[in-house]
Amino acid sequence: MTRAGKPGPNATLREALIYVACHPRHWPGFAALLVRHLAGKVQFYVMCWRAGYRVSTVRRLAREAGQ
Repeated sequence: MTRAGKPGPNATLREALIYVACHPRHWPGFAALLVRHLAGKVQFYVMCWRAGYRVSTVRRLAREAGQ
């Protein structure tokens, strides 16, 4: 099996995951990035829940506002 080449800026998620899987030195950074992403997602869901809005409603309002 050949090693995956470094993915470009328009790489698909699959290409990025293959690259990370083939390069163990990137695993800690990838894990940290994943943890930050999930923490942000949880924070957004909690914010919506506390405000009493559904997540889909907040996303739709943001899209309509042009953000």
